[in-house]
Amino acid sequence: MSETINITDEIKNFFSNDGILSRNFENYEFRKSQEEMSESILNSLESKSHIIIEAPTGIGKSFAYLVPSVYYAKKNDRKVIISTYTINLQEQLINKDIPFLQKNLPIKFKAKLLKGRNNYLCPKRLARAMDSSNTLFETEEQLNLEKIYNWSKRTADGTRSDINFAVNENVWDTVCSERGICTNKSCGGVDTKCFYQKAKRELADSDVIVVNHHLFFTLFDGVSDDREGFLYRNDFVIFDEAHTVESVATDHIAPRVSREMLKYHLLKLYNQQKKKGFLLTLPSLHIQVIIENLLELNREFFYRLRNNLFPSGDAKPGSLTARVYEKEVEENILKPELDNLLKNLKALRFACKNEDQENELNEFITRFTEFNYVVDEFLHQKKNEKGNNFVYWAEIASKKPDSNVSICSAPVDVSGFFRENIFRENNSAVFTSASITINNEFDYFKKRIGGEKADVLKLESPFDFHNQVKIYIPRNIPEPLKFNTEDYNEKIREWILYFIRITKGKALVLFTNSNLLKSIGNDLSEILSGENIKLYLQGSGSSRSTLLNKFKKEINSVLFGLDSFWMGVDVPGESLSNLIITRLPFQVPSHPVVQAKMEFIEKNGGNSFLDYSLPEAILKFRQGIGRLIRHRSDKGIIAILDSRIITKPYGKYFFGSIEECDVEILE
Repeated sequence: MSETINITDEIKNFFSNDGILSRNFENYEFRKSQEEMSESILNSLESKSHIIIEAPTGIGKSFAYLVPSVYYAKKNDRKVIISTYTINLQEQLINKDIPFLQKNLPIKFKAKLLKGRNNYLCPKRLARAMDSSNTLFETEEQLNLEKIYNWSKRTADGTRSDINFAVNENVWDTVCSERGICTNKSCGGVDTKCFYQKAKRELADSDVIVVNHHLFFTLFDGVSDDREGFLYRNDFVIFDEAHTVESVATDHIAPRVSREMLKYHLLKLYNQQKKKGFLLTLPSLHIQVIIENLLELNREFFYRLRNNLFPSGDAKPGSLTARVYEKEVEENILKPELDNLLKNLKALRFACKNEDQENELNEFITRFTEFNYVVDEFLHQKKNEKGNNFVYWAEIASKKPDSNVSICSAPVDVSGFFRENIFRENNSAVFTSASITINNEFDYFKKRIGGEKADVLKLESPFDFHNQVKIYIPRNIPEPLKFNTEDYNEKIREWILYFIRITKGKALVLFTNSNLLKSIGNDLSEILSGENIKLYLQGSGSSRSTLLNKFKKEINSVLFGLDSFWMGVDVPGESLSNLIITRLPFQVPSHPVVQAKMEFIEKNGGNSFLDYSLPEAILKFRQGIGRLIRHRSDKGIIAILDSRIITKPYGKYFFGSIEECDVEILE
């Protein structure tokens, strides 16, 4: 790329009325906000600063950040990392937007989707698994291994998403690429057949790398502070769907361990009942006894923990979590035997027949070292001894007595982490989402992620909400309580049916409570079926993507959805003409993390409702509202079945954070 190229001119040429976009899309309309976003990102990159941008739906933000990023990366020999939350957006970037730019921009650039290494098949591990299949797997698993082996001969990229048959988790875990096993030394080389190492090589040569937030923070671990860039020495990052970044980073700062997780990896080492496992390839009779002990201790430890924290033998109604305030809430009966296991595993290194086998052994050593640390840290709350502020809790998978039990921890405030690691000098990070502001201000988001010094840009929506949307709010619905009353349920049911009938289906109904969703879904299913309206319920067995596809195709259908449907749902056109919000989405204050965040705010002189609960609810409300209008030709209604938005003083902040439109109060 020529050093003399003027990127600002290229941006104008791309977005102008007679530019690249205009020449390739019929009925193209120039959007000033799109060009403004693009130029602001370029300024941020050139000044090595950070910027937070609210870009409402319809602006075309992917092109707005891709164009300046690609030009700047090529001109300055840098990489651009684009991090997203949803798979849908990743697929749009890799399969649609980036190929369009590669075809139409006057410069050549390479782009690659980076997946977590466990998504890739390791041919060497596959070969070893085939050789030892009788030792490692049962008959059914061996058949699955054979199918993977046959698939490996024809796959292009060796990633799990390329497989069109059901994969056994235990088998895949044994043949996929794994840290410490599938290394550059063991699987690299010019002529490598290793899919992960090939992908890494292509990434090293790529200008644009697309990842998801989870993988970004996984790979970001251990990055030194004295270099420019985040994942590579000289990169910059764009976080799309940035409203999710804080929660994802929180998950990665503190790992969790569960009873079933420990059991699974112990049985991978040696399964006495099935006479299978990695240790059968080594002289390890004494270790097999240790594993049998650990399996019993693991069961006993989590059984005691559950009885201690959920004393009735069951959780409180609706609660699957129990916060842990004190240290040593339970005796660590696992540690002595985990220490013993690790000592004996390390002593086995001399017996390994080759480097590959030793790498497998070392991976088990690493994993059980981590388990040992997390359990001990949880019981002694060591992170808080270092002046940090962490919350600790236990979680059960369901109310069934034998359900899985997990031990969890999380930082109460991650702003310091972001301030130190992401908003560093001489680096550039761009955060963008359709909904970041509260009442048109960035203060809340900036404070949560430590971005107080970042520049901000709020762009105007290209949609005419006043003519495209009408909001209805029934006044006579009782306020939602912690436990819904029959009167409340009946009113919600009546109004949902009323609004569905207005549009003859075509409705997305957003819930915050799974029991209410199931109850109303069951009540209305037969009624709607009689009116030729199909009803799809989240939690009925179908995947989220399957439900969405059915909802899109069946124009007069209705979809009842929970948390994951409040964002990332893109259904333009007639199929979604009616959005029903059953309740303002305030977080459940009983969850330990929410409790701890509220306590932290109060302790530091703030107001937990105004400074946390309300802003979080408004952001999610805005996400929900954003599901309706996805295109300039879309029209529809929004029903808000929560009278607090008109009866409580804070209701004005919900209205103040969305575009102005016609609102009718129904008596």
